[in-house]
Amino acid sequence: MPLGSFAKFSVAGEPKDFNMTRTENSLDIEQALDLAESEQKRWAGKMIRRRLRAIGNVAQQLAESVDEIAAAINRPNATKADLLSSEIIPLADACKFAAKQGRQLLAPRSLSWFQAAWWMGRISVTTLREPWGTVLILAPSNYPLFLPGVQVIQALAAGNAVLVKPAPGCALVMHRFRECLLRAGIPKDLVQVLPTSIESGKTAIELGVDKVVLTGSVETGRAVLRHLAESLIPSTMELSGCDAAFVTPQADLQRAAQALAFGLQLNGGATCIAPRRIFLTPENKDEFVRKFLAELQSVGARSQAAKTSQAESRQLGSYWVSMPVAQQACKLVEKAVSQGAKIMSGTLPTLTGDSTERVAMQPIVLDDVLPSMELAGSDLFAPVVSLINVPDMATAVNQDKLCPYSLGASVFGPKSYAEHWASQLAAGCVVLNDVIAPTADPRVAFGGRDHSGWGVTRGAEGILEMTRLKTICMRRGRWLPHLDPENAQNADMLSQLLKLLHGGSWRIRWSAMRAIMSMGKNAKSSKRQN
Repeated sequence: MPLGSFAKFSVAGEPKDFNMTRTENSLDIEQALDLAESEQKRWAGKMIRRRLRAIGNVAQQLAESVDEIAAAINRPNATKADLLSSEIIPLADACKFAAKQGRQLLAPRSLSWFQAAWWMGRISVTTLREPWGTVLILAPSNYPLFLPGVQVIQALAAGNAVLVKPAPGCALVMHRFRECLLRAGIPKDLVQVLPTSIESGKTAIELGVDKVVLTGSVETGRAVLRHLAESLIPSTMELSGCDAAFVTPQADLQRAAQALAFGLQLNGGATCIAPRRIFLTPENKDEFVRKFLAELQSVGARSQAAKTSQAESRQLGSYWVSMPVAQQACKLVEKAVSQGAKIMSGTLPTLTGDSTERVAMQPIVLDDVLPSMELAGSDLFAPVVSLINVPDMATAVNQDKLCPYSLGASVFGPKSYAEHWASQLAAGCVVLNDVIAPTADPRVAFGGRDHSGWGVTRGAEGILEMTRLKTICMRRGRWLPHLDPENAQNADMLSQLLKLLHGGSWRIRWSAMRAIMSMGKNAKSSKRQN
């Protein structure tokens, strides 16, 4: 998510310098870490089903506290319906998913004997999933409940303690969520909410957490990784995106236009997997653009009609963005226009006021954008989308790879076409015939590649990400061939064994078997003579 969570942000979301010194909050954070570590040992020792029962109860607490939680979420472009559909309900779904699937995912697993290396003797192999210990979650500001909330739930399900550093302005909702956790049966010391400042995050790392999960910008990721490297603390990084959408010649253009207009304007453009680049072929470009521009106006009008309070009012069809984001958008759009791009819809905002203020910004659609332009490779967090004209889909897939981000993508077209092109894309999550919304399904694992980070959050893989693997190998029986010098040091025997196990034809394998049997007879004969 491009709005960094570890770097210090103003209201507008502008990152500041990561370097700092210890503050008076250090003792409080050290105490929070000590309490969490102490409680984690008891929590990890509980039976998995008891931990998961408490996790499942969180969904009920969310439902019963929905008004308080919704009121605590700081998202200026969201209605209560938006908050329910994109934050609260998906988080409740994730709680139920973890409660139902966690027992099977986290249980010890014995590996099949059929794939064993029988020549080593009888060995049983069991894999265990153990918690890291204390997980530090550095949360974003664009979806301040759902994104860190799922990570908290999955970390707890796996047996970890959690420290959460909310983004500035987002502490209240995390405290409300913690209250739900406590009422559901989670021990009070197990989850600690840290101050929102950069100092608190860095102090927690210096004090020695066991893993860090960051949702933030590339710049924030680099800064955090420099500090993690000193102590070799592992991490999961969900970083920025500049997502592409592909409208195939066979696509349902009305559906594509509706979905992409929704995705561009969701949360005022402050979504990491919002469509930033739309690849279009000559067969359907003109008709798609006409439908897309019409849908943008329709979505904007519906969004405006849903606003009820005076504080939420703004210019029709515009969205609040931070001043630094608006400045970045203006710079990138103006540069693209100077290089030949054309603005088809929307106007750039007037930049007045200081960096802490928000700016009303209309969705901007640019045509004739080239993949080499800076706009087409930037993690812009504003309602700006680039139309990229290509002769065919193969060219679109190749040009998409020029972008350094590989978080998500969307493909529109018949099932066989969409699946084919989706398999060619370098992206962590590809949605077919829709955008964004399907990724909130609790089954969906989410993670990026390249500049978009690594590791996985959400889904079954997200639960496993909160564990570290231990493998136990048990020797069974009395045959230990590696301790028999006549076999272990017999290069001829080992060479024939290799041919028997992995030879390319039955003739080679049969010859090796005969050789091994002959060696065995000779060895027995030598023992009798001695």
